Amino acid sequence: MRISLVMAGVAVAGILTSQAAVAESRSIPKNFLLYEKQARQDVKNKHWYVNEGKERDLAEVNNIQCSNASLKGWIDRRDVTFNPKNDGNEKTHSSRGEQVFLFADIRGAEKMIKQMHARMARCEGVKVILQTVGDSAVGGARTVKQPGAVSQVQKFVAVRKGAAVALYWDLRNDAKALRTIAQHAKDAERMAAKLCRIGGC
Repeated sequence: MRISLVMAGVAVAGILTSQAAVAESRSIPKNFLLYEKQARQDVKNKHWYVNEGKERDLAEVNNIQCSNASLKGWIDRRDVTFNPKNDGNEKTHSSRGEQVFLFADIRGAEKMIKQMHARMARCEGVKVILQTVGDSAVGGARTVKQPGAVSQVQKFVAVRKGAAVALYWDLRNDAKALRTIAQHAKDAERMAAKLCRIGGC
């Protein structure tokens, strides 16, 4: 009986190890993001930039939060950023982007969405914009005005489908907005269907 129990334990351990290995081996396919193919065509990075590889986890997650605490836990990630001018002028800076995060399981992805809700709630001047796409979602907008400093407006929509999260954002100082919340929500809805391929449904 003891031998059987030991063998059963080994079998269970083997299954769990195998599942963990499968989770870790999952990744985001090339050109999976909505704007990734377009971004890769800008080979000199004049306006578009694809963040991947070793640098991927150094980039910010472009949700709205008023703390330096980092969101983390994904097993793969890719970012695409667009800057129409890219001239280094902070006053007239504007940019927008797309971020996709893949987690080992649904719990990790849902934790990220909940953390976005919680951290946005701690900020002043935030307008929470309810979203009904995917399995769960969050969106918001914030304007920051400080005496003697450039004002800044940030908007984002994040959607979860299975074990994956996609985030669409834009940020501007004294410049024209590149996207609206409605456009972010439309992109999130388009991506929600694609996320099933990597995050399950």
